[in-house]
Amino acid sequence: MSDWPLAIGVLGTLAMLFFFCAGDRLIGSAGGRTPWGILGFLVSQMVERGIWVFPGSTPAWYGPSTYVCAMVAGFVGFARLQLTNAEQRANPENNPLAANERAAAGTERLRSYAVSDDLAVLDSGVDDFRAAARQSVGHANHLGHVTGLVRAARMRYERLGRLQDLDEAVEAGERADRARGTGQARGRMLCQLSTALRLRYDHLGAADDLARAVAAGREAVRLVPSRSPHFPGTCGQFGAALHSEYLRTDDLDVLEQAVAQVSAAADWADRRGYRRAADRATLCYLLVQRGKRTGSLVDIDRAVRTGREALETTEPGEALHGTCLSNLGLALRTRHRLRAGAELHPATDDLDEAVGLSERALATAPTDAPERAVYQVVAALALRDLGRYDTARGPGDAGGGADSATGAVRPGGPDQALDAARAAAAHPRADVPTRMRAGLLWSDIAASGARYREAMTAFETVIALLPRLAGRELRRADQEDRLGRYSGIAADAAACALFEGEPERAVAMLELGRGVLLSRELDLRADIGELRAQNPSLAREFEDLRTALAEGRAEPPVGGAADSRSRRREEGERWDVLLREIRSLDGLADFAGPPSPERLLAGAAEGAVVYLNVSRFRSDAVIIAPDGIRSVPLRVTPDEAEDRRRALDAALASRDEDGAARATAVHEVLGWLWDALAEPVLNALKDLHAAHRGPGLPRVWWVPTGPLALLPVHAAGHRGGARSLLDRVISSYTPTVRSLATARTAGAPAARRRVPLAVAMSTTPEAGPLSGAEAEARMVRGLFPGTVRLSGPEATRERVLSALPDHAWAHFACHTATDPDVPSRSGLLLHDHRRRLLTVEDVSRLELGSPELAYLSSCDTARTAPRHADEAIHLASAFQLAGYRQVIATLWRVEDEVSSVFAENVYTELAEAVRSGAPVEAAAAVRRATLAVRELCPNLPQLWASYLHVGC
Repeated sequence: MSDWPLAIGVLGTLAMLFFFCAGDRLIGSAGGRTPWGILGFLVSQMVERGIWVFPGSTPAWYGPSTYVCAMVAGFVGFARLQLTNAEQRANPENNPLAANERAAAGTERLRSYAVSDDLAVLDSGVDDFRAAARQSVGHANHLGHVTGLVRAARMRYERLGRLQDLDEAVEAGERADRARGTGQARGRMLCQLSTALRLRYDHLGAADDLARAVAAGREAVRLVPSRSPHFPGTCGQFGAALHSEYLRTDDLDVLEQAVAQVSAAADWADRRGYRRAADRATLCYLLVQRGKRTGSLVDIDRAVRTGREALETTEPGEALHGTCLSNLGLALRTRHRLRAGAELHPATDDLDEAVGLSERALATAPTDAPERAVYQVVAALALRDLGRYDTARGPGDAGGGADSATGAVRPGGPDQALDAARAAAAHPRADVPTRMRAGLLWSDIAASGARYREAMTAFETVIALLPRLAGRELRRADQEDRLGRYSGIAADAAACALFEGEPERAVAMLELGRGVLLSRELDLRADIGELRAQNPSLAREFEDLRTALAEGRAEPPVGGAADSRSRRREEGERWDVLLREIRSLDGLADFAGPPSPERLLAGAAEGAVVYLNVSRFRSDAVIIAPDGIRSVPLRVTPDEAEDRRRALDAALASRDEDGAARATAVHEVLGWLWDALAEPVLNALKDLHAAHRGPGLPRVWWVPTGPLALLPVHAAGHRGGARSLLDRVISSYTPTVRSLATARTAGAPAARRRVPLAVAMSTTPEAGPLSGAEAEARMVRGLFPGTVRLSGPEATRERVLSALPDHAWAHFACHTATDPDVPSRSGLLLHDHRRRLLTVEDVSRLELGSPELAYLSSCDTARTAPRHADEAIHLASAFQLAGYRQVIATLWRVEDEVSSVFAENVYTELAEAVRSGAPVEAAAAVRRATLAVRELCPNLPQLWASYLHVGC
């Protein structure tokens, strides 16, 4: 026999061995091993017997070799069959052949859906891939089938906006990745997983989702080789994840990385002679973001070119056509805005085209598709800008309001812009951030046209979304981050209500739009006595659900806790429904909510409550007094208030030796607070205060908003004379009127609990000494015999937390640590603080009954980061939330020696009140202590203006 038939026979034998013995990962399709293995065996036997085209005899070694190989292949095949049978018994659904067929069907259905938008086809495709993944566990194609499932579920989310689909996609992808597959198949799956995680972050805001999305995307780019046709898609999705990280961190370097990744994807396709619409559409959007950030027209011009190229590669009806239209419209609108800032009379061609593209994009999107809201936002932006430009030029100017070529009136104007923004804000399937942006755009368009009633409706829509923005399934840090990105909404909403002459509605918006997390905690602590009497079954459900929600707060929603996340989400949705049911009952309309106007007025009998509202539209003091709710105009802007805050911070941070420069700067701020805020309010309250017949001075509760919340309003005044708030009223603060009302309804503490707890840290590991801390504890014990003191190694977090319920009074003399990014992680430094702080979050979760007073003789205990000012997340509000009716705190760093003097003045007066049986009025004691220190050092306001009182 010649060499070539012999070579074919040897190859047939080797093929038989390979297909019967090789692992699934090498073969790729388990269903193909048997026929190919049998074919190899038949070819080897045909050569052995000289059949057909293989005449002649074979060498002596050939026959025995083929038989031995056949026996080995048969044994391995039999063993594999037994293993498959065992797997089948363990998992009856395990069927690799059927899995391949279902996956093929799913792929075809996804292609069909992309053309037809038939949701039934999409559902079937998800079902196919779900079955394929389930039937292929342990087999080579399982990772590919999971990739298909993640992609299909993600596509259904993009169409319907259902978070359950993203949860399923993420859970399936991460479960498969734990098997630690290798190579390109794993890279493709990680790319889809990264996309699902990024979309879930964009919707919900969980930082761990974003971190895992970026990590998965980076690993996917590493695993998918540059020669693979999947490489550009992998780079593009990684770029999208980086863009989300940029939006969170505002780090320009991250945006540069995103642009580089998507540019690499586009360049890859260019080198191979074709264009991918997805890459160019994404690159267009990223270049717009970078151009807006840097003010670069070069980037925007490139974005326009790239957007046009993307549009050229798609046809109407294709999935990405609407996105390409909208992104190009956004690029053109942005280019006009940048040119408008540099040219006196820029042409409106870009805006005209942007409006037209946006209208075409909207025509491609089904009315219930989530992306329609995104297109509506872009359309509203372009329509607003076009309307403003035409209004500014006027009908007599060239081209004003009309097409320069035809003279026809162009589309554009506030009505069309309002319609688009309003529709986007109300879209039921859009994610919450998109609806928030649309609602704020809606309010801005309305307010800029003096349509304040329309703006009020828009703001009410946005404020109603705030609790959903900070969903219960998120960690506390993520909730704070999301809310911090939307500060100032309530102030603008209240300003619009005041334009319409509705101060009651302004108060309602200020209550609902500020202190969202504070209100959520108060909801859980609502008194259910009246509810139980009226509807016992709803009361039982309320108790069960609030217990579940309270327990769920302590569960960190880490990456794999999908069931925990879903449960918290469902509990939150049921809670909202339950509150609506309860509030529909007679007499319970304001159950677990802000107080009604009647309750507000009744509470003002003890003293006026004054909102200091500063907004870009107007600024006012909204006064709640027994005779009604009214507003007083204030001549202050947000920028001016922010400048004063910065000036105060800079002065307090300076380290001039004698403190003269600091004192001058603080005095200037205090004088400005008097002129701009305090004096107009006192003038408005003149008649009320003249009628004051109680002992001492009249009381005022301040509710400052925005940057004013970080300024010492209570100490407003000029040096010398009577133009000083300290000399005219007794000031207190409250984060919201609801929290004040809650404190007022708390019962008096039991006499046995009035023994104070004094926590004194004169020495703290890794912190400086506090020489006055021990002296303060001794002073408190001297005035209140029996005081329990915890100091040094005894003052641990657990000891303090366990001791607080037994004491109605608590005094803390220790250092604090502040976290400007996550203020709930700020806290008190106890002996074991290196292991764990006593944080704002720890304290706010306490339910201590009716404790009376918390004295925080520490630095910055009533201060938070500027972007969280409206949430009032600091130690003072945390102790108030824990139940303390009165809290004494500080706005900035206090000197140790002054702290001791101040504390002694306060406690001496409080001790006298306790001995005489008089009410414990800590606010009056704080005022008198402040005056005492002011008398000692009148020219150093940084030493005495920091102390304040929170509560009733």
